[in-house]
Amino acid sequence: MPLNEVYNDLGAAQSRKNDTAAAVVSFQKALEGDSGDPDYHFNLGYTLWRAGKFEQAANSFREATVRNPSDQEAAAFLARAQKQEGPRPGDAKTENRERIKTNYEEAAYRQLQAELVK
Repeated sequence: MPLNEVYNDLGAAQSRKNDTAAAVVSFQKALEGDSGDPDYHFNLGYTLWRAGKFEQAANSFREATVRNPSDQEAAAFLARAQKQEGPRPGDAKTENRERIKTNYEEAAYRQLQAELVK
């Protein structure tokens, strides 16, 4: 029983620890469960962008902006990825931008909890 929000938040923690490979896997799992969530696309793009994988990052940021056209942060990161412009140390506008989920689907959580008790 995947909890997309948990995979997302795990990926954010992994990304902040500079564990790019693990973060990418976690964000991809979140996307497998809900490809319509723009934050999952943003987080994957952000992690790839920080790793210098600009083309892949641009694809993810593009998906985020398709799903949420008013997301100016995703649009700004998309532009930077397209220019192959990486992070600048100390730039507060580009550090720790991962998007955390604070609400969880209660039914899915209860089902997972029941499975774990068995």
